[in-house]
Amino acid sequence: MKTKSIRFIIILAFGATSLWSQEGREQCSITYVANDGFLYETKTGKVLIDALFGGIKGNWCDQPDDSISNLMINVIVPFNNIDVVLITHYHSDHFNGPMVINFLRNNKKSVLICPSQVDEALKKNPGYSDVIDRIHFLKSENQFDTLLAVNKINIRALKFYHGSFFETDSATGEKYDLHSNVENFGYIIDIDGFSLFHAGDGSFSDKSHFETYHFGERDFDMVFLDRTFLLKEGQEIMNSLIHSKDLVFMHIEPARGEYYKSIIKDVPGFSVFTKKMEKKIIIN
Repeated sequence: MKTKSIRFIIILAFGATSLWSQEGREQCSITYVANDGFLYETKTGKVLIDALFGGIKGNWCDQPDDSISNLMINVIVPFNNIDVVLITHYHSDHFNGPMVINFLRNNKKSVLICPSQVDEALKKNPGYSDVIDRIHFLKSENQFDTLLAVNKINIRALKFYHGSFFETDSATGEKYDLHSNVENFGYIIDIDGFSLFHAGDGSFSDKSHFETYHFGERDFDMVFLDRTFLLKEGQEIMNSLIHSKDLVFMHIEPARGEYYKSIIKDVPGFSVFTKKMEKKIIIN
């Protein structure tokens, strides 16, 4: 793996104070919710991505505790005054329809940006009509690239292929990709001088889209990728096309957090979150 340069990062427990007091320098806090769910916060803006989910049976996926879910749904600190809610795709470990509807009803400020498949799922829930005016859904083509702005936060929505999951057709015996038709967005978020990229469940096999979107021509402060990018093909993309001071690997199985920490411990700038509400603060 190519060694990444690392910036000054403060790691805090939930409840730390004086977020914006580091000698007047700009700061961005990254709070881990669960799985691919994060809260990004700067002095003037807040973005919540893939965090409003839960109630999944089994322990194959890290998910928010009830106490965290209640904070989010009832828009209690730190989940108050959220400017933008982003959802990368409709899978249950990234979004829960009733939670999203209730959150939007309780936070009149928030705007939701999501793929059209998420919007179709939301329509089935009571209360959809109450929040429809703040839902901006996007229907992706093979190559999809659009820029949106919400309260001085610039968000670039990009189509990336979802990671494959093959099953066998019981009738034909042929294997097929269960996720081939999933609309999965990656989001570039530019907020108060910080540039973040969250790939959702974007695949390490999707090098072509990283090239099409000219990723190699820009720098990021932090990039969030699926854990599978640690495989050889993913490392090639990270080395050639992703220039970021810090890389966070997501979708970590609850029982394997320490394993992933162990395999990246010698690479500066690589990290995983394993403790819910763990926070990192980036300082410019």
